[in-house]
Amino acid sequence: MLKRIQNIKGIGKRVRDINKALNQEGFYLPWNDSQIELYFRSLKQEMTTVDWNDEEGNKIRLIFTPQIIKEDGYNTTINVIEVEYYTILQIVEQIRKQLHAQKQS
Repeated sequence: MLKRIQNIKGIGKRVRDINKALNQEGFYLPWNDSQIELYFRSLKQEMTTVDWNDEEGNKIRLIFTPQIIKEDGYNTTINVIEVEYYTILQIVEQIRKQLHAQKQS
């Protein structure tokens, strides 16, 4: 699975294709279709992230810049700089550390 996910990294990747590949692996964006389209057609020309989650709470985060923004957000092409995979245990530990740091302040 992780090898296939790493294949998402690269220049000129279409949102529709990325979404389909991640859906096949059990990861979904937390939005409905119209929200997804709005998000990807409203991008600014800057580096940003977006997260796909699975039912267990694991997360795939894409760090990307938009390449060609289309009115149909699914047809927007992006340059995927990095693909990060986080397990639910890593996420919980990160939250725990942040809460501990806040208590120390």
